[in-house]
Amino acid sequence: MRRTGSRRQAKRFPIPSAEGEAVAAGATEPVNADGTRLHGKPQPVSRNTVATGVSLAAGLLLAGCGGGQTGQAAQDTTDTGTSSSTSSAPGAGLPERTAPAKSLDLADPCAIITRQQATELGVNQPLENANSNGKEGCRYQKGNPGTESGWYVFVAADTKRTAQEFSSRSPGGQITNIAGYHAYQVDDGGACMIAVDVSNQGSIFINGITRLQENRTAACPISTEFAEAAIKNLPEA
Repeated sequence: MRRTGSRRQAKRFPIPSAEGEAVAAGATEPVNADGTRLHGKPQPVSRNTVATGVSLAAGLLLAGCGGGQTGQAAQDTTDTGTSSSTSSAPGAGLPERTAPAKSLDLADPCAIITRQQATELGVNQPLENANSNGKEGCRYQKGNPGTESGWYVFVAADTKRTAQEFSSRSPGGQITNIAGYHAYQVDDGGACMIAVDVSNQGSIFINGITRLQENRTAACPISTEFAEAAIKNLPEA
């Protein structure tokens, strides 16, 4: 006998890709500068997400955590020693720096954080010199490329942009303090960009991304640890 009742169809939900996580410097999936995904069909995003994406997108950051150019991240924390947030005004100017200025002159980009320090921070892959939007830095990675666990952190002594300039172009972030230095941080959970005000000629730039996985790890706590190590290693100017 022919049934006339309509069948109830289960809703389908998109399954995010675990690769190519360049996270428009702040999205939880790879995105282009206009806020659309790198993989799959374009998805609508909010104005804040697009604004954050424009400043974070910096190219195929992860691409499975293995490829050539890398993306960007956020910055800023408060108080002394460790890190704490103080404000989240879009593009807020950083307070005047009172800590000693640091030299950003490095012969080897990967000297900003040593192999021993990197291992203590969880890195289990070879250190790699990398370039992110013209910034020469070092790529630190936990987990094999192409897998669904681990993270990637790009660290650079950025001689082309100060933390103040980064904050003015990156709405939606917050001012923080890391190891006594003001910083500006753009946090989107699985992606985090940090620019630390250590010099009038530039900044320490951190871009961290955790891979898509169940119970995805927050990126900013990891990025902050790398920022603290970099601050400690750079000599005073």
